[in-house]
Amino acid sequence: MKKGTILNAALIFGMAACLSLQSCMNTETARPAKISSIQADTLVALKDGDSASPKCKVTMDYMFLEPGDENDSISYLINSSLQKIAFGDAYGTLKPQEAVSEVMRKYAGDYRKDLTKFYEADIHNGMKSEDIPAWYNYEYDITSELDLSNDSIWNFSVTTFMNTGGAHPNTTIKWANILAESGKVLTKEIVFRKDKEKDIIELIMKHLIDEVNQRLETDTITSLEGLRENGALLDVDLYIPENFLLLEDRVSFLYNRYDIAPYSMGEFIIDVPYAEIETMLNRE
Repeated sequence: MKKGTILNAALIFGMAACLSLQSCMNTETARPAKISSIQADTLVALKDGDSASPKCKVTMDYMFLEPGDENDSISYLINSSLQKIAFGDAYGTLKPQEAVSEVMRKYAGDYRKDLTKFYEADIHNGMKSEDIPAWYNYEYDITSELDLSNDSIWNFSVTTFMNTGGAHPNTTIKWANILAESGKVLTKEIVFRKDKEKDIIELIMKHLIDEVNQRLETDTITSLEGLRENGALLDVDLYIPENFLLLEDRVSFLYNRYDIAPYSMGEFIIDVPYAEIETMLNRE
């Protein structure tokens, strides 16, 4: 889809227009917001003062909008939404640096709260430092991306890698779309026509089949039964996910590990060109 077309689509959603003539004039003269980032990391010992105790490593690379000036209320609104999406609703009222610091403190605090009693019990029972199980060491790595699509929609992605003592590490990804001029988060209920839900799922199914065929280097999978024979959609019906991105020429749908397939199959990113899905988008 060309730039003008997707911009029109965003405007059709009814949220990108300026609220008044005065606000439009302010937008034209205000300094634009710019993308900024915060990098932070910490290494916390499970038992305070015991350098030999297991560790929790937390790293963060978080992107946000730096307002053009103090009157740039839209950037503050967008940052609040980004923080809610990335970290949870409780962090929406904080400044970005404060939110990052609080999240890192929470990870470290929860680590000590959850594992200290087990570690102390093991030490009390005679476990030596060289015998400490590897699962006592936790790791969190949070990274994000923020891009402006066609001057109208902010595409946001936050990826959280967690190694917390389970059978294997896990990674979860969250996606979101936010209108640049209003700060409105575009949920799937806003973007996709309810009466076209079945058609959209059929489109996603078609491209999911193509994706699985490509991964397995075959062309023999042609139906839901074929997907199930290869491990996908065994105990869940296909659905429109909350995670999607409105990009220049397509809508991308994201299914995290475990959403529609086992961990071993990884996440699925399903791209549907606007030429196929455009009539299924809301125009109200």
